[in-house]
Amino acid sequence: MNSKIRSKIITAILTLFLLSACSTTEPLTGIEGLEFADITAEELTNLIPDYSNDLFTLSGRGRAIVSEPGNSDRVTIRFQANRDEGLINVRNSAGIEGGQIYVDSDSLTIYNRIDKIAEKVSLQHGNLSSVGSLASVNFIELFNFTFDASEIDRIYDDDDQFVVLLTNQSLIRVIKRSGFIQNVVHANNERSAPYSRIDYDGYAEINSFQLPRRITIYSTDGNSRAALLVQQLELNIELPELGIDLPDDIILKRP
Repeated sequence: MNSKIRSKIITAILTLFLLSACSTTEPLTGIEGLEFADITAEELTNLIPDYSNDLFTLSGRGRAIVSEPGNSDRVTIRFQANRDEGLINVRNSAGIEGGQIYVDSDSLTIYNRIDKIAEKVSLQHGNLSSVGSLASVNFIELFNFTFDASEIDRIYDDDDQFVVLLTNQSLIRVIKRSGFIQNVVHANNERSAPYSRIDYDGYAEINSFQLPRRITIYSTDGNSRAALLVQQLELNIELPELGIDLPDDIILKRP
């Protein structure tokens, strides 16, 4: 695999696993034939696990398959996050560490070890890869996706799930029997939308927290995806200082 393809895969990995919920205005499909649910917005949000006041740090490791048209690679992802910042390390299938990404409240720093490139961008103005604009969501919020009752426009249901239409035109599917979020789908008529869909699966109890063990993120055009299988996850532990220690010969590029 040449360096250009390796670089593209690493950038896709780093992009797809740190993405923000971005709203657009195009109505979404997926609610045809469904009836309005006999449940209030407050009752529905009370069904969904919300650890906003209980989950403060996480540290974990997982295997990921990152797919773009013509390219696919298996990697190992190591991640650490609190509610203010996060750090991800990517190691390829040959065991070579390929990249790091550090995110805080204002900016995103990407270090590509293979091509020896480091860039720092604003969370609002990054566009480093082919899968669309870079943005960021806190990694804890990625694992425990929540929303407020005030954000709900309509609620539909069938025998197995609630389908929630938010005021920003996002669709969220919630499993009735558990209250677990199955997927989040965003309207993507704007090219700046960072992703089209996130799927959650394999929920398991970890230290009294119910969290997904499989997360799949699709790019805006649906042609690229990153599927993460979590192999290890520690919660509410003390983390080391997060950041990227760049070699002296690497110049950090800024906008």
